[in-house]
Amino acid sequence: MGMCQNKPAEYTSTIPSFKGDMPEADDEDDNIGETTQLPIEGESVTMKQKLSLEDFELIKVIGRGSFGKVLLVRKNDNRQLFAVKILRKKMLTQKKQQNQAIQERKIMSIINSSFMVKLHYAFQSSSRLYMVMDFMQGGELFLHLRKRFKFPEDWVQFYAAELLVAIDLLHQQNIIYRDLKPENILLDKDGHIVLTDFGLSKLGFEKNEMTYSFCGTPEYVAPEILYQRGHTFTVDFYSYGALIYEMLSGMPPYYSKNKREMLKNRCEKPLELKSCFSFQAASLLKGLLIKDPGLRLGHNGIQEIKKHNFFNGIDWKLVELRKLQPPIIPKIQNAQDLSNFAPVFLQQPILDTPESKINEYFEGFTYQQLM
Repeated sequence: MGMCQNKPAEYTSTIPSFKGDMPEADDEDDNIGETTQLPIEGESVTMKQKLSLEDFELIKVIGRGSFGKVLLVRKNDNRQLFAVKILRKKMLTQKKQQNQAIQERKIMSIINSSFMVKLHYAFQSSSRLYMVMDFMQGGELFLHLRKRFKFPEDWVQFYAAELLVAIDLLHQQNIIYRDLKPENILLDKDGHIVLTDFGLSKLGFEKNEMTYSFCGTPEYVAPEILYQRGHTFTVDFYSYGALIYEMLSGMPPYYSKNKREMLKNRCEKPLELKSCFSFQAASLLKGLLIKDPGLRLGHNGIQEIKKHNFFNGIDWKLVELRKLQPPIIPKIQNAQDLSNFAPVFLQQPILDTPESKINEYFEGFTYQQLM
């Protein structure tokens, strides 16, 4: 079925030149934080932070990203398990993403919801940044989806409902997420969703504000980001629709191994609605995956999405309280069971080749949760 015919001309024009993957982050003009020169001996760093990697036992690699990896660790003093995200300063500096790393840390210290992973500590060494977070033993939604290829519609309704509450909580705090995808959605031990990885998120965004960053993951990024003519919080609703589409069909919309072709088709071709979609699901996807953000479902408020008939029968108060029964209950044998994580991560070496020290202190990054 075709898209809405009343699209402004700018949403039917040719996609900008695109070569390879989307940039990892953005907002170079955001005055979020600064890096300062480290003293040669590093004494002031020791005074500014109480923790180091030596305070943790390193157990396994459980994830990996462009700037580093995620480890399962155990804190030496209380034996508590955590996940620690490690970012390489050299890579951040080369890509001019220092401010984005500081913004990610700030966002994680601001958000306080069971639908978002909690930050407990942040510290740094001469070569790396460390963010110590809750360990979500259910693993990535990505792995559970790949095992089954696609989910039944009632399962998708559950995950879509919990995700919508999480997105709404972020938007209420003036945060655009901008990287919604199965890899960034974790399951806790009971099977409820938890958002992680705020590396592309934007903090302090006002609802009527326009931002011009070119960032995201190609399979889920909204068309208006590709055009680089400015975008608002509605980019999250496009990615949300793309994720629902994938959970229902097994593949994101417009998917192609050729990223250039995939992005071009997203901007120029009508949405293909699969025969496996119910009438309600097809209607929801048409509203969320519309090319013009001004016509997109949710543009006039998140209640537009909550009231859609795809969610008939959903008690939103129970969703917010995490009282609905999750469709997948992770199988967990013990506190250190990693069976819900991809073997490709678990088999990687814990420690990378040592990098040269960066004579730079990331001001505003170090953090310890108040007890």
